[in-house]
Amino acid sequence: MDDDCWVYYINTDLMLTAPVNLAPLAQAMAPGDLPEESISCLHDSQADGDLYRSVFEAFGPQGSYPTPDESIRALLDAIEQLPQALQPLWQACTKKTLDIGYNSGVTPRSVSHPIPIDTLLRMQSLGIDLCITVYSVGE
Repeated sequence: MDDDCWVYYINTDLMLTAPVNLAPLAQAMAPGDLPEESISCLHDSQADGDLYRSVFEAFGPQGSYPTPDESIRALLDAIEQLPQALQPLWQACTKKTLDIGYNSGVTPRSVSHPIPIDTLLRMQSLGIDLCITVYSVGE
């Protein structure tokens, strides 16, 4: 059976939108020069007039995390470790979303990945929304 038939978790992205340049935040969360770097900045630029967008993804020692909760916890750890000087930049974000991505398919019949309440409470305290995106077969 080819990969298009399998339902599976892909990754979780942290998507930020702000009316201010997010480059200092992106540099702090994903410096790019650490051998054990676990956060990658996939996108950091100005978009839609006066808005700036940054997108981050977490990686474990073996690549993408196998579950959304593990990926979310790694991203939350990085946010909670931001220097105090960058807290106003974090607070300036008008949209903070964790987007869990899945590939759709026909097998297995179902895939479940619980997000524990402690993870949801951490998200709430940081003002982060949750989104689930299912990509159609063949994309």
